[in-house]
Amino acid sequence: MSKESRVKKSLLNMKVNLVAYFVTIVVSFFTRKIFLDQLGDEFIGLTTTINSLLAFLNLAELGVGASIAYFLYKPIYDDDKEKINEIISIMGYLYRLIGLFILCAGVVLSIFLPLFFKETQQSWFIVYYCFYGQLACSLIGYFVNYKANTIFNADQRQYLVNGYFQLSQILCTLIQMVLALYTNSCALYITISIIFAVVNSVILNWKFKRVYPWVEADFALGKRAIKWHSEIIQYVKRVFVHQIGGFINNSVMPLIVYAYASLSMVTFYGNYTLINSKISQLVNAAFSGTNAGIGNLIAEGDSARIYSCYKELFSIKFFAVLYLSICLVYLNSDFVAVWLGEKYVLEPLIVALICADFCLNLLRDTTEQYLNGYGLKADVWVPICRIVSLLFVVGAGKVWGLVGILAVPVVVQLFLMHVWKPYYLYRDGFKVPFFDYLKILVSNTLPFICAYFVTEGIISLLAIPEGLSTTWSAFLVKGLSFCAILLVISMGLAYLLSEGIRSFVHRIRVRNH
Repeated sequence: MSKESRVKKSLLNMKVNLVAYFVTIVVSFFTRKIFLDQLGDEFIGLTTTINSLLAFLNLAELGVGASIAYFLYKPIYDDDKEKINEIISIMGYLYRLIGLFILCAGVVLSIFLPLFFKETQQSWFIVYYCFYGQLACSLIGYFVNYKANTIFNADQRQYLVNGYFQLSQILCTLIQMVLALYTNSCALYITISIIFAVVNSVILNWKFKRVYPWVEADFALGKRAIKWHSEIIQYVKRVFVHQIGGFINNSVMPLIVYAYASLSMVTFYGNYTLINSKISQLVNAAFSGTNAGIGNLIAEGDSARIYSCYKELFSIKFFAVLYLSICLVYLNSDFVAVWLGEKYVLEPLIVALICADFCLNLLRDTTEQYLNGYGLKADVWVPICRIVSLLFVVGAGKVWGLVGILAVPVVVQLFLMHVWKPYYLYRDGFKVPFFDYLKILVSNTLPFICAYFVTEGIISLLAIPEGLSTTWSAFLVKGLSFCAILLVISMGLAYLLSEGIRSFVHRIRVRNH
């Protein structure tokens, strides 16, 4: 794959994802209030909690998808169609077994739903319909969509997946909103989700067949070929253990919140995580295509260029994430107050911890991408530590409530994902002294420490009212003032202090000339 091809695909991914993102975010925030009013806090909390329960079953995926993507980078780069079909056949064989296991485990888990939701006000028909509906949507990925999702991502064509998926999600949400307004029916809400999951799958696979008509998954070949590729199974085992860490952060936390609170509190917590997830989607849309691009870059083997790209990508993403995180801490509760009402506002310390978790999750992505590109997954003790940390989360929840539940993962993630992981990458991947990473980290952090305090001083001089905003106009004045001042100051300081930012600006100038 040529450099130009890789760059063009990355830019196309970014453009499509950004357009889809901005349409989706408007629809999501507009409809959230309607769903809460028409369907109730408890039903929205129910769907969130069931998603978390099903995530336990999806652990059976074992990291097969991520592993297969890693082994596809080289044959895609070499245009080795025979090898690609062999690897996809292995994936099809494994996913068929995993899908059958998840189906059986889901049926068994459903027997215990009355124990999980013994205090719910929802009818048991709705609880079971929601559970089996979401289970069915999940299984489509294992039996039908796996080829399209994996090949499109590995070949930097995520824009084909995301374009159809986002359009489908927008239409689905709008229809659900209309039905909620006129019927208040939770059953119809679930039904529409199932219908659109099927429609999205049909369209996605139709497009896949047109782009890759030569890709076939032969289950018999996959069963035989897996014996020839012991390295795939070994890699799957390592990826599986690592995925447990992300699973804990994304799926176990809502369950622990529910254990110490209620379905309504899960919804309150979910309102903030919804905002953060939409901002995460913005960042991911802007950097879409970099996963496969990094994998292909590492496959070329130019060490100097690999490290140079890392420094630049790390600095750009660090700037974007830290800027957005500071804005979120400052404005999150104001937005919730004017969007949903003051009753949904959480205390400042809880908001700060939610935003800290958001920030740390995104900041680790660049390092994780390069670790994946190098195939560095031997540190299986890291996710094991994150699993053990759940004991401390539960203990902290008993003593400090929601603050304790949120604080422990932040501390654990800070040390494991932002100290050890970069050290591991520099030692075994780049083979560069770890001190170089510390210099990059400091040079990208200092601009924001200085910019925040300067911005706070300027805001106080402008005499902008403090406290929660009660109207959209007050929120916009406060938000735009803070974000604009912080952006200007942080950009200036980052250009002076960060080598990666200067390199990126220089690249843009050269491209424009």
